[in-house]
Amino acid sequence: MRWIIAFFACLWGQITIQSSDLPSPGSIYPFGQTRPNSALDYAATGAGYTWNFSGLRADTHLLSEWKSISSVPQYSFSCGNWQVWQSLLLKIADSIPTPIGAFKNVYAFLSKTTNHLRIEGVGATLNGLPLTFCYSDPDELYVLPLRYGDRDSTTFRLRIEFQPPNQPGTVAIVQRGYRIHEVDGYGQVQIPIGTYDCLRLKRKVYQRDSVYFNGFPVQSRDTTYYELEWLGQGKGIPLVRATGNWMMGNFVAASVTFQDSTTASSLQAAGQSWVVRPNPTPDVLYLPREGVSYAVYDLTGRLWQEGPWPAEGRLVLSPAMPAGVYFLRLRREGRESFHRFILAR
Repeated sequence: MRWIIAFFACLWGQITIQSSDLPSPGSIYPFGQTRPNSALDYAATGAGYTWNFSGLRADTHLLSEWKSISSVPQYSFSCGNWQVWQSLLLKIADSIPTPIGAFKNVYAFLSKTTNHLRIEGVGATLNGLPLTFCYSDPDELYVLPLRYGDRDSTTFRLRIEFQPPNQPGTVAIVQRGYRIHEVDGYGQVQIPIGTYDCLRLKRKVYQRDSVYFNGFPVQSRDTTYYELEWLGQGKGIPLVRATGNWMMGNFVAASVTFQDSTTASSLQAAGQSWVVRPNPTPDVLYLPREGVSYAVYDLTGRLWQEGPWPAEGRLVLSPAMPAGVYFLRLRREGRESFHRFILAR
């Protein structure tokens, strides 16, 4: 049956996604993040389908930067046979707070071959010490090449073990689960910067996170969610990506991103001159600038507060905001920059 689907898909002009269509070291992709729009049907799919997302508008503009191993020398990765693979580093977070200290400069170490793009390990700095951890079962993000009708399943497992400073014993964080990948549609997708031929990839992700102290389990959490991606040839990152879940038969998006027209150079230049501190922060951000307006969004695109930046340079964040990751948009005289920060309460 699968070869029959593939045969007719070729007649209809279906594309194939290969390793050359995905990011390479040194690639930079501007993208926008928007709050979910219940009027858009992200679940709809099929052969020769047209998805109209041309009305998407970014609440925040960000960069996806893919680096080489040599550009982040503090981490010594030796996961898998990386010497013969095309290796990439992608920054996951500036800082992730934990009860025993913050993991800073967190990177995912990936390998790309003709058969896959997968995460091999993670690097982070804890209390000034750079650490690297390898997956015992690497996490395949893409099983390549991708064609309409493909369906695959993969598993992953990562163990992060360390000794907290000035405390006896060891802490271990174990993350394991599986992904079910299904290319369930192809056609064209319309986004604000243009119309592109695409494949639609649906992933179901099941993940269990467990914490152990001296080998004894102290916490465990199960999570299931879905990722919907629209992939184009030579476009690197997804043209559109929606993360969420199915509720009462409907897909409810929690986060939506899409490729944007904002240039990488303008975002980098703005970010270099406007420095917001501290990060992480318990409740206050500092920026010694006048005439700046701001807006604060969470990962779902929800606006929490906005207005002119206080003249004294000190912005008190709303006490209603829960701990987590947020985006700060700054504007002044037509210039705009975006900053990610951690609210640690």
